[in-house]
Amino acid sequence: MYPGGWRAGALDRLTLRMNSLSIRIALASAALLVVFGCAAPMPSTDLPPTRIVAPARDFPELRDYRGVIDLQLQGSGLDEAGIADLARAAQLDFIALGDEAEPGTANFGTGGFTSAILFIPGGAFKIGGGEIVAVNVHDPINAGSTAPAIVDAIHAQGGLAIAREPSRFISPDGYALADAIEVYGQSAVWRAESPFSLKLRAIFLGTDHFLADLDSLAPSEIGAYDHLTEGARIALVAGFGAPANMNVLGATVGTWQQLFLFYATHLLATERETDPLMDAIKNGRVYISFDFLGYVQDFAFYGESGTTKIMMGSEATFASGVTLKTELPDTADRIVVYKNGAEAASTESATDFAYVPTSAGAYRVVAYRKGVPWIISNPVYLR
Repeated sequence: MYPGGWRAGALDRLTLRMNSLSIRIALASAALLVVFGCAAPMPSTDLPPTRIVAPARDFPELRDYRGVIDLQLQGSGLDEAGIADLARAAQLDFIALGDEAEPGTANFGTGGFTSAILFIPGGAFKIGGGEIVAVNVHDPINAGSTAPAIVDAIHAQGGLAIAREPSRFISPDGYALADAIEVYGQSAVWRAESPFSLKLRAIFLGTDHFLADLDSLAPSEIGAYDHLTEGARIALVAGFGAPANMNVLGATVGTWQQLFLFYATHLLATERETDPLMDAIKNGRVYISFDFLGYVQDFAFYGESGTTKIMMGSEATFASGVTLKTELPDTADRIVVYKNGAEAASTESATDFAYVPTSAGAYRVVAYRKGVPWIISNPVYLR
């Protein structure tokens, strides 16, 4: 065979291979379209048959209520009744709203029960490069005020101020007076990701693996929180935001249905009414669970000194012999106790962990599964 014929034959073989590869890609895409197009896959959260509100572990006078904070309803295409139906199916107990507030408005959503879900009104105000979410407010707030003035106006109405994404504030002064800090928010995590990367992962990973990549604490957010707790008591919560509603091969990924099963904020309160739930946030009786790693019905992290128990969120004088106790509903791959944001102690493959600190500090705990957070507590403050 002379050179021209050899080149022609090689090109023919290359063309055949490329056509074969194109066919395989097309067939794989078609198969994925069938799978995803039928229904958006749900996380594998193993919900109990019915919602049973459990007493708080070791504090039976309280109940463990699970819900979402800082939910942005506008633009979702649903009203409170529609959201309530989805929340009830996910066995949530409450929703605190956080849509952007219009200047001078008193439209913070309708508070009270809708389809057995307690809605707490709220709205977000831009300030200092970031946003303060006002929870349980009813009267207009001057959106052009300084951060301290906005927080004062929120408190004057009996509401709580929650800082959304503290890393976006120009200065810590913008959120230092808040009652709580959002250390996690799925909307922020989605925004930080490349849309192309998200779509590829949604196609080729199962829902749980896809969500695991979104289960991460940004060092800037949790770092800002830990810095504040060195000298003040401030609650740690998870924000929710808006649904992502990303279209992938005909299916919608990042829907309310999926996200309500992804993670929740737990409030330990005497009853499911607005004031007791607000009191739980104010006093740090809060923890976060990523339920796609295993449904969390209850959890405890507290200090114990003799017969005295120190609830998370509470402050006590450091004394020799104080023991910090962690109790989980199931086995974690790893349990880590953090002091002022730095790892102080850990154990592996455990459901319980007792640690005796040697110095004062703000101590919180994170239980991990599959290398990502499963449960995140508020601190016990030993001063």
